[in-house]
Amino acid sequence: MKNMNWTKWASIAEIISSVAILVTLLYLAIQTEQNTDAINSQSRQSLAEGAVFEQTIWLQYPQLTSFIVDNSIEMTFEQKVQLDSMMIMSLSRREFAFRQYQAGVLDENVWSHEVEIIALLLGTERTRSWWNILGKDTFDEDFTNTIDSIIQGRPYHPYWDALVNWQYENGDGGT
Repeated sequence: MKNMNWTKWASIAEIISSVAILVTLLYLAIQTEQNTDAINSQSRQSLAEGAVFEQTIWLQYPQLTSFIVDNSIEMTFEQKVQLDSMMIMSLSRREFAFRQYQAGVLDENVWSHEVEIIALLLGTERTRSWWNILGKDTFDEDFTNTIDSIIQGRPYHPYWDALVNWQYENGDGGT
């Protein structure tokens, strides 16, 4: 009879421990999901902050845009260094996004936007030349291959011509 009581208690204890393990696993799954959401949010926040910083630099050095769109402008060594640094900074931000996309942190929609920015940045004769001569050596091979696949056979980006030729239009469609 005593042996049966021990068996009964052992069975009850086994059930309780199984339930406790199940509750712990559910708790850990919820915590993992919340942690993943926090990491994803932090990555998106980092990209947004980087975009603001990048825009600030473009605004501080508007002549860089002139160098991008007009190949007839001769650049000094210092200006080449500025443009080189700006391109490296801008593409490094895209490399971070690329790594986050590969890890599953960024979704296809966000990465597609970054791809369009890459096409924009490397969307002129001067920036494509920079990429082929200097830029490729700055980044890892897999990111370089990805950029090459983005721009290969792609015409120069129409944004730059639109920017150069942009004129103010009033509300009625006239200039």
